[in-house]
Amino acid sequence: MIEEKDFILREIQRLTLLLKQLISKVTDLDSGNISNGIEETEQALKSEFDLSIKEISEISNKDLLRIIQGMNETHIEQLIELVFELIKKIKASNENINLDQSELIKKNILMINKLDENSTTFSMERMNIKNVLQQWL
Repeated sequence: MIEEKDFILREIQRLTLLLKQLISKVTDLDSGNISNGIEETEQALKSEFDLSIKEISEISNKDLLRIIQGMNETHIEQLIELVFELIKKIKASNENINLDQSELIKKNILMINKLDENSTTFSMERMNIKNVLQQWL
């Protein structure tokens, strides 16, 4: 039983580290290299979470809520930050990215609202991200 808990904890930590690395990569992207950064992010998310940025923007709200319901709260928080950083980079870039930014913004706000609803912790960072996203709509 202890080994099983240790494994689960290590897996949560590994996925947390992966999300932090993805956030860092996206934050450091050059404005001319957004497509490659999105592609790398898509592959990593798909392999580890069976979810991609494109899918987030395209699936129904109900399906997205069902997917994040099974995720660790820390991972949802980091996914929100990752999507936010991607949106910022896309907005700052001149590249033609094949993503519906408006839908991605709405889905990110949806994830923030769900996390706020279920979390026992208030987050100023989440509140700030939500305010910026709402201004972009």
